[in-house]
Amino acid sequence: MRLLSLFGIALTFLAGCETAVSPPGNSGPAPDAIPARASATNLSPEQVNLTTGDEKTLATLLEAHQGEVVFVDYWATWCHPCVEYFPHTVEMHGRFKDQGLAVIAVSFDEVDDEPKVREYLAQQGADFEHVLSKYGIGTEANEAFDLDQVPHFRLYDRSGKLVRKWDDKPTDADEKIEELLKAGSGKNE
Repeated sequence: MRLLSLFGIALTFLAGCETAVSPPGNSGPAPDAIPARASATNLSPEQVNLTTGDEKTLATLLEAHQGEVVFVDYWATWCHPCVEYFPHTVEMHGRFKDQGLAVIAVSFDEVDDEPKVREYLAQQGADFEHVLSKYGIGTEANEAFDLDQVPHFRLYDRSGKLVRKWDDKPTDADEKIEELLKAGSGKNE
């Protein structure tokens, strides 16, 4: 009975993903089938700023970025909608970082899949901070990060206050980020 309950919770977590990413050789798209972002930086997997951690790791990163607008992208390589949206997250970071945007990505891949996660992030030119959830996928990850599914996105203002959550592709993220950036830096200008 407990196993059946855990299976149900895992399915709830996966519900946000329309289609799981298929491994190479299957008919579904693989992460490397999504075009790599044209990047001015040639990032190698070893250069990716990736830390295995938990909700406390994320809280520390959020605190370190007080004074900046922060966009958090919760994703996984096995989640097709996540992989499909991720290049936009990278593009937003490039476009808004000089205006005060920080981006943090939290991967819900298994810890053993770190090389695959690093490879994908390098391909995308994702030169911002990343957390690989120490919990992988499942109930513990859901509870620790207080979310039901990936993709999931959160936006924080310069004071560190959560101002918006999305459980789907955030079609208005750019607009909300611009609003928060224009609201003032909170730093000496």
